[in-house]
Amino acid sequence: MGDIAAILPACYGLSGRATKERGNYICRTKLGQGKISKTNESPQAIHRRYALLEQLAESGFDKTDRILLTEQNAPYINLGRETYVMTRHIAGRDMNLDKDMPVALESLANFHKAARGLAISAELPKALSLFDAWEKQSTALEQALKQVNRSSRLSDFDMLLLKNASNYTAQISAAVAALKKTDYTMLQADAISQNCICHNNLKEENLPITEEACYITRITEATLDLQLTDLANFIRRYAQRSNREISIEGLMEVYDRINPLPASASAIIYAQLIYPWQFIKIVKQHYSKKRGWTPIAIMSRMNAILEAQSAFDEYVLPSK
Repeated sequence: MGDIAAILPACYGLSGRATKERGNYICRTKLGQGKISKTNESPQAIHRRYALLEQLAESGFDKTDRILLTEQNAPYINLGRETYVMTRHIAGRDMNLDKDMPVALESLANFHKAARGLAISAELPKALSLFDAWEKQSTALEQALKQVNRSSRLSDFDMLLLKNASNYTAQISAAVAALKKTDYTMLQADAISQNCICHNNLKEENLPITEEACYITRITEATLDLQLTDLANFIRRYAQRSNREISIEGLMEVYDRINPLPASASAIIYAQLIYPWQFIKIVKQHYSKKRGWTPIAIMSRMNAILEAQSAFDEYVLPSK
């Protein structure tokens, strides 16, 4: 294929070679530094992401990794069997949940305000309701339990699942009951009808921090949904991975000052937080064989979830 570090910049009318960093190719453009990365996205998905980022900028939110066009005005390059995309390179650090949560929430609130009613919205998929998504998750857990109960020889992971399944099944029921008491279904339907967009992959490496702001990047899994779901998932990540110095109410206040929350926000977030998403995820990964965990690794992951549950509950339950 030749010198790919020189070939890729040439597709954008740039001379010289790109610098390879962490599997990406960094080069200087007229608009600042660009980052060329390999992607598995389809051409349609790349075009959709390009349009979304452009429309977000037009709506006033430009703190994203916008896609740069090639000399042929295409948002991607095909080289052999590989596809590459150049985005604006955000020369920042990954956000730190303990230190940067307020600024990240402010950026998320501004992103959500801008990500409404965009022309590209009609092309985005509509998210399942939480009730439907949770029913699928519960079915997966039930199937795993049936598989274990049919087994004549139980592994250590099987026994750990059987020991804890009833507690987490009770959590599922509690989450569903709590959500049913809210106006979530109406709010989600309204949000979808108003073309409200969720990021769906909010984590530290996707929220780089610079001296000026927190950026929202890698918007590759966007759907039309109640944006409160995005916020709840981000708060869950904070509750699981930080020192929890800011209360849930405090986190919501930061967001609410920029993008006002509905009256039922606390109750909806509470329901999402008590739903045992991590537990079910690792059970699904193990029994569907989608992840090739070693027995030691899978036990370590599950024990870490179980050991962290008490502290997580202590943080979440007072917010009820």
